[in-house]
Formats: sequence, C-alpha cells, structure tokens
Amino acid sequence: MDNNEPISANPLKLSTKNIVVLILLAVGLYFLAPKLVGVEQALLLLGKINKGWLILALVAELLSYASAAWLLGIIFHRLGHKLAFFTRYKISSIAAFTIHFLPLGVAGEAAFEYSFLKRRKVDSGSILLMWILRWLFNYSGFFILFLVGLILVPTYPKMPVSPKIISPVIFILILSIVLYIIYLYTHKDKFFQVWTKLFNFLNQLIVKFKKKAIDEQKQKEIFEDIYQGIGLFGKQKRSSAFAILAGILYWLGDITCLYFVFQSFGFTISWGVLLFGYCASTLLGIVSAVPGGMGITEGSMALIFTSMGVPATLALTAVLVFRLFSFWIWIPIGLLSYLSLRNEEKKLN
Repeated sequence: MDNNEPISANPLKLSTKNIVVLILLAVGLYFLAPKLVGVEQALLLLGKINKGWLILALVAELLSYASAAWLLGIIFHRLGHKLAFFTRYKISSIAAFTIHFLPLGVAGEAAFEYSFLKRRKVDSGSILLMWILRWLFNYSGFFILFLVGLILVPTYPKMPVSPKIISPVIFILILSIVLYIIYLYTHKDKFFQVWTKLFNFLNQLIVKFKKKAIDEQKQKEIFEDIYQGIGLFGKQKRSSAFAILAGILYWLGDITCLYFVFQSFGFTISWGVLLFGYCASTLLGIVSAVPGGMGITEGSMALIFTSMGVPATLALTAVLVFRLFSFWIWIPIGLLSYLSLRNEEKKLN
C-alpha cells in the first residue's frame, strides 16, 4: 500500500439528528424500561445501593480504558512510533462520543483518528495496521474470556439445563472458527481465496447501495497489509502475549465493573454466568450494528441473566446502572477527549 495515499478527512461536525435520537432512546430506556419489571422494586433496589461498590465499578472502567491505551502503545511501539500515554488514553476514550455524534459513526471516528495521527507524522500504512491489529487483539481477548465463560457455565450448580447444553455448542463453534483462521493464516493462498470471496460479497452489497465497488488491486493491498500486520507480531511472541493480555484486561475491566454493580445491590453473581451473559449480549450488540449496541445489549443482557437465575428486576436494574458507568458516562468524557485532541491537532498545523 502506498503510504502517501491521501484519505479523506473532512472537518467533522456534530449531528443534531443523532443528538435528538440519542436523547429519546436514553429517555425511553432509562425511564420506561424499569416499568416492565416494576418501577417500585427498581427504586427500592436503587435506594439500598452501596456507593462503595459503585466507586470500584468506576475504577474498573478507568482501568479498562487504561488497558486500551496500553494496547495502542504496544502496537505503535512495534510499528516504530511513540505516543504519550494520555494521548493514547484520549484516543481510546472517544468512541462512545464519536459513534453517535460524528458523521458516519465509526467511519467518522476513523477519519478523525487518521487526521490526528497524520499530523503526528504517523504514515498511512501504520495507521491502517494499527486499526487492524487493535481490532485483532481486542477481539482475541474478548473471545478468550467468552470461552472461559462457556467452560464455567456448566459447572454452576443452579444453572438451568438449556445454558448447560448451549454453552458447549457455542464453545466448539468459536474454537472451530479460531482454528480455521489459524489454518488460513498458515496457508496464505487459501486465506486469499476466502478473502476474495468475502470482498466479492461485500462489493455486491456496496453496489446495491449505489456506491463504488472496491477494485481488485485495493483488495490485494488491504490483504497484504493485514497479513503483514499479523506477521509483525507473529514473530514477536512476547509482544503478542502482552497485546493479547491488554485486550483481555480491556474487556475484563468492563466485566469487573458489571460485577461490582451487582455487588452494590448485595448480589454476588457467578463469574461463569457473568462472563457468559456479558459476552453473549455484547456479541449480539456488535452483530446488530446499532451504535454502541444501544438497547440491544441492555435488553439481551438482562434477558440472559434472568434466564440464568438472576431475579428479573435486579438483572435489568443492574444492567442499566452498569451501562450508565460503561457507556453513558463516557459520552461527555469522550467529548472532552475529542476536544482536547482537536486542540492538539490544531497546534500541530
């Protein structure tokens, strides 16, 4: 890939429409949803909440984003670039804000990151590899924790029969996918054949929306960049181990936040139930393509926990408080990070 190839990064403005939609969804979720299971019970639970556990929940979230900043540091160091920790922390913390308030959501965030990093003298190829490697290590950590949850679920004595049957099936499915990906990487020609089929399918979708399809040369360039990025860490086992550990800690910080929220209500949840419910609902939120999994994640998480023996009112109330700490609080924090990075970007002009 040509590292000097320009990528469009027009000035990004807040979308009034997105702001209105977000506010309406927030009102609907946090004021109407508890009525489905009894607002009186929810208010009673909230009245008895232990604030000490909530402080620990907030600390867990801060450590989660610190792990994301650590992962960025590992990747940039391997690519030959250095960024200060707090700069990396701010980059890691803007997502909750940018996916809702910048045009094109994730694409808007990517355009801003690209513009900011280019002014930091980071070449285009390194930025692309950073995105690929960050995604790869983040979700490697996620699926490792999901697999641990799937192993622990059948050992929980009060667990209904259905999750005990479903969890081994999902475990085998995920493990098979991981082994297949490893197989593809060790057989580059087959990997490229699968890659081409995926891109042809993607191009069919792009054409349906009357957009310009990705040409064959660009497909090859992206493939080589991904393969090169994986190879950079594949030969450095220590760096790979630390990067995967950072990915695990990123998700584990968020999961621990949820654990502390349950503790604040005086309820100790099994780690098997916690990991399974969190990972399954997060995966559903990702697949839904709704920004931040908003509504999908909360609803499915509460439903999964309820089906696994957690009282319905407690499950929904705890999930809503957790999402307040893990998602909503980070919108204004992400805004501050975004504005701070914009100021840094202007100084670099």
